[in-house]
Amino acid sequence: MSDVHASKLRMIGFSLPALTLNMLITAVFVFVPSLYAEHRGLGAAAVGLIFLGAKLVDMIAAPAWGLFMDSYRTRWGRRRPWLTLSAPILMLAVLLLYNPPEGVTGLYLFLSLAVLYIGWDAWSISHTSWALELSRDYDRRSRITGLLQVMVMLGGILVSLVPAIMERVGTPTYEQVTSTIGKLMLVALPVTLVICLVSVPERVTPNRPHLGFRKGAAILLGNLALLRLLVANSLLTFSTYFVQGLFVFFVSYALNLEARTGFILTFLIIGGLVGLPLWVRLAERWTKHRAMQIAVTAGATTPVLLLFLPVENVVLAVAAFLLVGLNTSANEFLPRAMMADVCDHDHVQSGSERMGLYYSLLQLSSKLASGLAIFIGFSFLAFFGFDPELGLDNTPEALLRLRYLIVALPVFAYAIVIALMWRYPISRERQRNLRDQIEQNERLALQDNPSKA
Repeated sequence: MSDVHASKLRMIGFSLPALTLNMLITAVFVFVPSLYAEHRGLGAAAVGLIFLGAKLVDMIAAPAWGLFMDSYRTRWGRRRPWLTLSAPILMLAVLLLYNPPEGVTGLYLFLSLAVLYIGWDAWSISHTSWALELSRDYDRRSRITGLLQVMVMLGGILVSLVPAIMERVGTPTYEQVTSTIGKLMLVALPVTLVICLVSVPERVTPNRPHLGFRKGAAILLGNLALLRLLVANSLLTFSTYFVQGLFVFFVSYALNLEARTGFILTFLIIGGLVGLPLWVRLAERWTKHRAMQIAVTAGATTPVLLLFLPVENVVLAVAAFLLVGLNTSANEFLPRAMMADVCDHDHVQSGSERMGLYYSLLQLSSKLASGLAIFIGFSFLAFFGFDPELGLDNTPEALLRLRYLIVALPVFAYAIVIALMWRYPISRERQRNLRDQIEQNERLALQDNPSKA
C-alpha cells in the first residue's frame, strides 16, 4: 500500500514508454495526414473523416482496456502484462501505417489506424495508470507526471529531428521521411518496454470489493470534478492537435518553408520542454488547476504571433513556434496529474482503485478530441478553399484563411478551459483529506481480514 520510491535513474527508465508513445503520436498527427491526403491522393476531407471514423474503435477500446486492467490482477501485476502485449500490436500498426502502397485506399488507412488505436490504448493506459499509482501524494504525482511529460517532449523532438537531419544531408521524399520514422519506432518500442519492466515495481494495493455496474456508473457520473476535467482535457487536446494537424500545411505553404518543416517542428516541441519546469513549479507552489489556467492563458496569447509571420523567414518562424509550444507540456501533464486526484475521490466513494478506468476516460476524451481536430481542421481547409495538392499555387486568400484558422479555434478553446478551472473542487488540501480517508479505510479493511493484503 505504501508509495513506490526508486532512484532517479530507475524512474527515467520506467518513464521511457512515454517517449516512444509520443514519437508515435507526433508522427501520426503531424506527418501521416499529409502523407495520405497529399502524397497518396486521398484528399484532405477524406483523410479527416477517416481519422474521425477510426475513433469509433478507440471509443470502444479505451474504456474496455481500462475496465479490464482494473478488474484482473495477474501474478505479474495489473499493468505489466498488458503493456507487454501492446508492443507487438503497435509494431504491426507502424508497419502498415508508415509504408502505404501505391493506390492505397481509405479502408487501408482506417484499418491501420484501428490497429494503432487498440495497441495505443493498451500501451498508454497500462503505463500511465502504473505511474499514477506509484504515489498518493499530491505534489509527488505532479513530479512523476512531469517526468513522463519530459519523455513525451523528448519523443516528439526525436521524431522531428528525423526529417530535420534528412533534409540537412539530402533531399528525401516525404515517403522516405515517414518510412524512416516508422523504422525508428520499430526499434524503440521493444527496447523501451524492456527497460521499463525491469526498472520499477507496481505498488501493491489491497484486493478491491466487487462494484456493480449500476453503482459504479452512478459514482462515475456524479463526479463533477471528473466531468469538468474531461471537458477541459478535450479542449486542450483539440487545440494541440489542431495546430499539429495543420502545421505542415502552414509552414510549407503559408510561410513557404517546406524544406525546413522538420527543423521548425523541433522548436515547437522544445517550447513545451522549456515550459514544463515552470508548470510543475506553479502546480507545486499553488495548485494544479491554477497552473492550468496560467498555462492556457499563455496558450491563448502566443498563437496570435502566427498571424504576422513573414514568409520565408526561418528565424522568426522558429521564435514564434518556440513560444507557441510553451504551454503544450501543460496540456498533457496537468490533466493526468489531476486525474489521479479525481480518482481518489472515486476511491473514497466506491472503495475501489479504478485508475485504469479513469485514465482510459481521460485518454478517450483526448483521442476523440484529436480526431475532431483533424476532421474539423481538414474540413475547414476544404471549406475555405485551400487544397493541399496545390501547395504554393493556392490563392493568397486561401493561404490567409489558413493563418486565421490555425489561430482562432485554439484561442476559443483555451478561453473555455480557463472558465472550467475556476473554483475547481479538488485542491491540495482536499486531496490530502481524501488520501487520509483512503488509507484509514484500507487499514480497517486489513484489520478485519489480513488475508486481503
